[in-house]
Amino acid sequence: EKVRLALAIGKIPFTDVRVPFSDWPALKPTTPYGQLPLMTIDDGEPFAQSHAMLRYAGKLATSNGCPLYPDEDYLKVEEALGFVSDIQRAWRIPVQAGIDPASLGHDPAADNSEVVKKLRTAFVDTALPKYLGQLTAKLGANAYLCGQNPTIADCELIPVLNRMCSGGVDHVPTTCLDDFGEVKEYVARFMEIEEVKRWYASQR
Repeated sequence: EKVRLALAIGKIPFTDVRVPFSDWPALKPTTPYGQLPLMTIDDGEPFAQSHAMLRYAGKLATSNGCPLYPDEDYLKVEEALGFVSDIQRAWRIPVQAGIDPASLGHDPAADNSEVVKKLRTAFVDTALPKYLGQLTAKLGANAYLCGQNPTIADCELIPVLNRMCSGGVDHVPTTCLDDFGEVKEYVARFMEIEEVKRWYASQR
């Protein structure tokens, strides 16, 4: 989603292909690393790795007059991306526990509901407030992570925050951002970007 957002904000035309789960077993062996997403440019070979795609989309957007990944703020954007990676790393474990418990060393045949609850509750109670506090400080008087304009770092972070408060992850309440007003305002501000609104309206 971060790549789609960068392309949308940058006004870069693209075709969004969603692979049905039933088609994945046949497609998987043909992919470079056995995973999605993939990006194909001008009918060439497919590229993998979403972080590479995001930076590429940011460069295209910047060349198109929308500085999502500007050279003059390169280090600032890269630092922000590292911060977002820290949040994602902490978030991935409690989410993965409910999706693929075997990857965390748990018996997939067992009832892991209490483990999932414990991990996700601990994340909401401990890790999330820490990161949201850091995010609040990082935003400061800025509208976005790196200043007054959105960058690819915001394109990466916003889908993560939206997922957290979506109500679609058990034991992670929709109110999990409510104690951090600046963060909620930041999310709302990004979602009000005209190209972002248009993108999500097209998905309904």
